[in-house]
Amino acid sequence: MRISRLHLEAALSSGAHIQLPADSAHYLGTVLRAREGDKALLFNARDGEFEATVITSKKGRVEVELGEQTRVPHCEREGEALFLHLALGLSRGDRMDYAIQKATELGVSKITPLFAEHGEVKLKPDRLENKLRHFQKICVNAAEQCGRLDVPELDTPVSVEEFLAQDSQAVRVLLEPGGDGRLSRDEAINSIEILIGPEGGFSKREIELAQNSECLVVGLGPRVLRTETAPVAALAVLQFLYGDLS
Repeated sequence: MRISRLHLEAALSSGAHIQLPADSAHYLGTVLRAREGDKALLFNARDGEFEATVITSKKGRVEVELGEQTRVPHCEREGEALFLHLALGLSRGDRMDYAIQKATELGVSKITPLFAEHGEVKLKPDRLENKLRHFQKICVNAAEQCGRLDVPELDTPVSVEEFLAQDSQAVRVLLEPGGDGRLSRDEAINSIEILIGPEGGFSKREIELAQNSECLVVGLGPRVLRTETAPVAALAVLQFLYGDLS
């Protein structure tokens, strides 16, 4: 039987008794109907992952006792991971949800939604706050499912111009059909920022801004990929070339 993984910001240590927050308690106690003695795994990037045993489960309240640490935190294994920062044009419907979910599964470190000139998504402040909470939940759920310890950092949306104006030591790549830039596997790259446009792609002005910012404009073969497909293909290639899929 598959053991559920739950991400908690609370401090985790062997022997600790933890009352799960409302969302996690609802999922484990109500959705999965966990009872006393059932097992789970609790994790975060700071403390690692621990076995957990349910000691109380009633009326929406779930308390667990932490047992053995099963995985050490990332800080004890520095230098192994490729830092991938995905800057993704905001898109309509569930396309953005899908892209964020799959980017998390593929090990992205940070996600910045982009307001692009050809983008059709306009968010007022109240809707923006709700959207960011929604995106964050997708990141957490995907991290729980795929086995990673950390959850990608989620930035407040910015324009393409604002993103490119930020100081960065990372290799910057803009994905664009017909782009003739190339990345070499012989290079030693440990930090990459990749920009991917919305349904309408990037404008000519945005592409020129990227080129003037020493951003490599790269294509992915002869096909034009959908905005939710492009991050999956691009991140898989980057992880294969420089990360943990090689």
